[in-house]
Amino acid sequence: MLALLAVALVVQWVTGQGTIGNLTSNAANRGVAFLVVVCVGGATALAAGAGNAVRGHRGLAAIIPLAVLVLIGLVGESIDIASGNPLLDNLIGAAIIAAAAVPLVLLLLPRRLHVDSKEPSAAVGTLP
Repeated sequence: MLALLAVALVVQWVTGQGTIGNLTSNAANRGVAFLVVVCVGGATALAAGAGNAVRGHRGLAAIIPLAVLVLIGLVGESIDIASGNPLLDNLIGAAIIAAAAVPLVLLLLPRRLHVDSKEPSAAVGTLP
């Protein structure tokens, strides 16, 4: 999704259409460029972390962008709730935070030892 967001921002920026395409100040254009770089970097980190998690490693590269999304989302949603935004907007924001929090929690849970069924191991707790 981050890669698609980066592509959509670049398309609007290049074609001059939409909100991003109508920006005229240099500061706003630098902000868009920064956001595109952050989106591409986040998408790369998530892909690398997912690849590591599939291979059985911790997936630290995915933990960092997910944690940033959850922390910023919690602050933003708290402000939205306090300012009286509609319930549907708050539910959508909560769903986005939950979608980032679930894989984050799963990546942070302790790993159990892989036990081969052919060899007895002390981790299994078999009696002598």
